[in-house]
Amino acid sequence: MDGSPAPHWSDGYYGPLYLEPVADLLTPGLTALEADVIAGLLRLGPRDRVLDLACGHGRHARALAGRVRAVVGLERSAAYLARARASSSAGGGPGPAWLRADLRALPLRPGAFDAAFSWYASLFMFDDARNAACLAALATAIRPGGRLLVHHANPLRLALQPRDASRRTLPDGSLVEETSEFDPAAGVDRCHRRLVRPSGAVLAGTAELRYYRPSEWRSLAAGAGLRVLELTSTTGAGEHPGRELDPEAPDLIALLEKPTT
Repeated sequence: MDGSPAPHWSDGYYGPLYLEPVADLLTPGLTALEADVIAGLLRLGPRDRVLDLACGHGRHARALAGRVRAVVGLERSAAYLARARASSSAGGGPGPAWLRADLRALPLRPGAFDAAFSWYASLFMFDDARNAACLAALATAIRPGGRLLVHHANPLRLALQPRDASRRTLPDGSLVEETSEFDPAAGVDRCHRRLVRPSGAVLAGTAELRYYRPSEWRSLAAGAGLRVLELTSTTGAGEHPGRELDPEAPDLIALLEKPTT
């Protein structure tokens, strides 16, 4: 990480503040279903080299490791990577390789991967110029003919209800409160999360994530040297992808391809 870009809001947000409120929701069953969607859309085969971008604690990378030739989980957070390595070691068998790196300075060889994916809102955390640069750098790491999958919240649905709030008590007694406000014009969702542990300790932070509308995806992809194969969403019934994007679906999945010529 020497010479990596400057600190970012995600350094504080994507730690215990993010993980503790969702840990009980990220079940092995959900991970398996999501891994099936990823593998199916990317058409992964046993000889493919796959990149899990912003892999967090590595649950998707681990689920895919036995299906392909190699999986690399790339993550900026040292704490998340430590969890990923520990879980991988405990599971036994061949596991992913882990790489600590920043999305804004990817240390990847051109054409090193057959496929890559970014699941949840992990890729577009910056302004539009930086987001485009991140996507272009990722495209460089994919071989011609390779596929890329990007998953994020559906801005069409968020525009229908720009403001939201929730409050939940976690299994350990912690209280998590969230408020979010989506700016349809900018395509930016600002989510403030506050976690109060049983001890009284408080963690709080704000995430700012850019969600691209279907009408924006083609130019965004073209600028990175990619073409859009499909814009879809998971149906919610077993997490299978739909045939086309449902405007009221909770998520958007952009399936992209790097042309061979």
